[in-house]
Amino acid sequence: MATSRSTGARALATAAATPSSPPTADYKVLSSNPSLQPEQDSGPWRVPLDQSDQVRLQLGLAREAKHGSAYGPDPKLLDMRFKAQSPSRLLLEIENAHRRAWKVPESIVPRFPPKQALNRNQSGQLEQALDYEVVWNDRGSFAFTVVRKATGEKLFDTSSLGLTMSDQYLELSTRLVGGSTHGQAANLFGLGENVGPLRHKTGTTTTLWARDSPCKPNINLYGSHPFYMEILPSGAAHGVLLMSSNGMDIILSPKGDQLTYKVIGGTIELYIFTGPTPQQVIQQYTELIGRPCMIPYYAQGFHICRWGYNTLDKVKTIVSNFEKNLVPLEAMWIDIDYMKDYKCFTFDEERFPIKQLAEYVDELHSQDQHMVMILDPGIKVQYQRGLYEPYDEGVDKNLFIKRRVTKLEETEDGTKYHDGDLVDFVGKVWPGKTTFPDWFHPEAQAYWTKHIGQWCRQVPLDGIWIDMNEAASFHDGDCSHIESSEDRPVRVSDFALAEADDEEGEAVVEGGGKVQQPQHAGSRTKKQQDKETVVRPLESAQPKETIAMHEHQYEEKHDPHYLERQQSGGESLPMHRNHEGQEPRPNVVYANAKQPPYRINNNNEHADLEYRTISPDALHHGGVTEYDAHNLYGHMEGIATYKAIRELQPTRKPFVLSRSTFPGSGRFVCKWNGDNWSTEYDMKQSIPGLLNFQFFGISMIGADIGGFGDTASEELLIRWHQLGSFYPFMRNHNCLNNPPQEPYVTKDLLEVSQNYIEMRYRLLPYWYTLFYRAHQDGRMVCSPVWILDPRDENLLVNDTQFLVGESILVSPVLKLKQKTVKARFPAGRWYNLHTGALEVLVPRRTDDTAQGSVSQVYEMDAPLKKIPVHVCGGNILPRAGIPAGEFIRTTTQVRKAPLEVLVALDETECARGEYYHDDDSLQAADGTLVKFEARPGMLTMTSLAAEALVDPLKAPPRGARSSASAVAASTEDDSGLCVPQGRSDLRPTFVQSVVVWGVGMDPVVAGKVPKNQGAAASSSQVEAHQVRVSIVSAVPPETETLQHQRELSAVPAEDLAVEWDASRAQLVVRFKAPEGLKIRGDQALEIDWTEALVA
Repeated sequence: MATSRSTGARALATAAATPSSPPTADYKVLSSNPSLQPEQDSGPWRVPLDQSDQVRLQLGLAREAKHGSAYGPDPKLLDMRFKAQSPSRLLLEIENAHRRAWKVPESIVPRFPPKQALNRNQSGQLEQALDYEVVWNDRGSFAFTVVRKATGEKLFDTSSLGLTMSDQYLELSTRLVGGSTHGQAANLFGLGENVGPLRHKTGTTTTLWARDSPCKPNINLYGSHPFYMEILPSGAAHGVLLMSSNGMDIILSPKGDQLTYKVIGGTIELYIFTGPTPQQVIQQYTELIGRPCMIPYYAQGFHICRWGYNTLDKVKTIVSNFEKNLVPLEAMWIDIDYMKDYKCFTFDEERFPIKQLAEYVDELHSQDQHMVMILDPGIKVQYQRGLYEPYDEGVDKNLFIKRRVTKLEETEDGTKYHDGDLVDFVGKVWPGKTTFPDWFHPEAQAYWTKHIGQWCRQVPLDGIWIDMNEAASFHDGDCSHIESSEDRPVRVSDFALAEADDEEGEAVVEGGGKVQQPQHAGSRTKKQQDKETVVRPLESAQPKETIAMHEHQYEEKHDPHYLERQQSGGESLPMHRNHEGQEPRPNVVYANAKQPPYRINNNNEHADLEYRTISPDALHHGGVTEYDAHNLYGHMEGIATYKAIRELQPTRKPFVLSRSTFPGSGRFVCKWNGDNWSTEYDMKQSIPGLLNFQFFGISMIGADIGGFGDTASEELLIRWHQLGSFYPFMRNHNCLNNPPQEPYVTKDLLEVSQNYIEMRYRLLPYWYTLFYRAHQDGRMVCSPVWILDPRDENLLVNDTQFLVGESILVSPVLKLKQKTVKARFPAGRWYNLHTGALEVLVPRRTDDTAQGSVSQVYEMDAPLKKIPVHVCGGNILPRAGIPAGEFIRTTTQVRKAPLEVLVALDETECARGEYYHDDDSLQAADGTLVKFEARPGMLTMTSLAAEALVDPLKAPPRGARSSASAVAASTEDDSGLCVPQGRSDLRPTFVQSVVVWGVGMDPVVAGKVPKNQGAAASSSQVEAHQVRVSIVSAVPPETETLQHQRELSAVPAEDLAVEWDASRAQLVVRFKAPEGLKIRGDQALEIDWTEALVA
């Protein structure tokens, strides 16, 4: 311990110069329990987490903020807690000691305990060493540093930066290592949702306030994810989460050496994850917020959608065209066209007759295809009772978000509402005036489940796409004042892709080009609306007497904390006792929720918080304000929708695609990037978009292929379908009034789409394994290229390539008229996925501790119909063993097909991989995990009982296994998951062929692209007996002397076909039986080709 403390002290001594008086307030340590331990007579002081899992401090105001009371008074006392939750997870909490502020409820976002919890012996000493220590640098100032023990690297450093904790303004800063000690900007990733480069640029502000917007650069978009990962010059990584649903700006300093949170409410609940690898950081983060949900198998296929498939006949024609053109189609999606006047849970009987639509969906199911439909949260205001049940029921049960009347309001029918009355908040979306379900209401789930059930029982849908759930509105704030004559559904003519003016409608991108932005109904910027709109006084509320009750009548009936809230005197949360069990602290009451003293950079113009959404002073059940809970709305709708589908289909894995998300959403929903454009820029930005959500714990994500807005050229469509074939979620989605962009609309596009979608489908066994691994231990399904070498500074700035898993390197063409790609390759062997030829060999580091770049750039041919795709040596990929030339219509064919095992050997002729398969049910009781390992001359394949899928509605402790799995002996795999050994009752695995790349290869000059690339194969038939294929016992012998007893049978030579391709150093072993070779769950497969190599 002494060594670790001295390491931390040395790190503190190297602190960079700091400003003498930051604009924030500052706090000093008044007391600590346990006491801070001085490193020296005058400090710094060690926070004794080795003695206690929790260290509490009381802080007193030492200096008021320079802005004075502009952002509210600074609290005199703060409570602060450090909690060591695991060796790699630290929690920091800071609260006003006298007033209780909003925190994200654990009922909405659970904070899951770590798998590796801290244990103490009888003497109170930790049995595991912490990866970190916390040092308080100056007791007279808010100055602490979280240090990585092993290296002294600073993970979070507040030295001399101060702290502000006003009711409506919190400011917390940390120094970043990259900029402060190495003269370069920190390598900062995460924080969103927005459009921009993967690695954050210096001097930028990331605003978190969920809003409906086209995907423009530098503005806050649909979700809120206050999590970042920093990669240090050593290659070590750490992550930080500020668990807050309040609006905020997160500012990266111009030098890239400091990060500042400016939050407009709540408390500080900060988690630090020590990694030290980037993959471990994401695993530690998702261990806290919950792992990504396990998707249904069909979701991996190709999806088609368009706003404008406006009749059932048109939908049928589109599906038929896919069949005629031999393009795989997994799911047909229908946008808001199916609705009657855009009202949720309705069908337009003229354009989508319910009976015929249901019959057609049954027909799709008979063809192993699927149907997904959109659903918005806004419920149409329907004043006349009996016409629209979802609205009538919501009114009767007071299930909609409320607003408080502040002055006399008189409706069109003469109804009067007085100051203090609560009435339904009204927005305006597609159907006209709408109300919004209040997910905090205890009866909201039953309401949502009921109406989704009635809706899906009319038409048996396979998935639900929830949109506009920020929640979006086409007007600012409450729209009760809109007259009945203006209350109508949006017309097609309202939606225009108009030319945008230079001031507001275009976004300047790199290279000086401009991106035209779509003009949704009501999507003009705040400045444009201010120019064009005459603001009416709010003189009337909803013309329906039963919508609202007087304040005390509603709250006495529906707010269990009514009396407490009346005593506290404002719109706030129910009071709770403090940690000492003393009397409850009064709640924070916002002086002005609509106009907080600090204006976050909403819409990149400091727009009002109610801009195109629900007013921040609107109220949820229990007195929760929209001001606090705004960023949770889409997250909570996702949970409600997931639960509704589970109620309807209890044995199936739900598929919910959501636009607005929050930490923990990945447990329930998948995601798409939102309303993008048909431009090179948007195609390029889709890569940082999908990678960011891997960091955020939502692995199933993709951009609208071809772009949602504007016209896509043939070349753009070709390049985007090539790229999109490697998105986790692959959907072509088009907008109203645009030219068709289905993958068969031109001859060349059809050819490319057929080839690349087929390539994707053949790789689905690998994809499904990646999704399983993400679900079980949080690994990323797609990864930045730097995941293979985070010390390589050239890889850290690369966001034009990405990895599928950590095996397949995708180098797309992102500029039109381009026929080559300058692709950067990390160290290792890289095989062409199209041909299997070894194309690149980059030497590895000779010193594991050395920094700097070893990756190399090669200009690769990329004609119009191909992009470079490579497999990294050392990996084994499961692929579908479907015969070449066979049309793969749906993913069902892939699931039923035997396996092709692709072995890409590294320089030592070794490789590893795995394959997960199950019955595609929610329980997946028969899930089997197949482990592959190749060493020189041999491949071994072993089946194991896979970890049971985690039910997010039950959320068992991490590491819990199914009862069926628990009966077997267990072993530890390479990920740290405890997996039982194989059993005879597991799913058998059928292997059609084994393809080995790089076998018996002569030495290759490092970095040189082999000259035989693309040459005709010179295959030769080797004798089958020269390759020995054996089925052996899956349980390894206790001693080597029992080795001969393991072999159960040898596959006869006549059942094998063996080919050797000398030009590409490839070996192919095929099993002649149409169904392939069957390997039971209690068996293993060994293939030995040593003799063939000698021959």
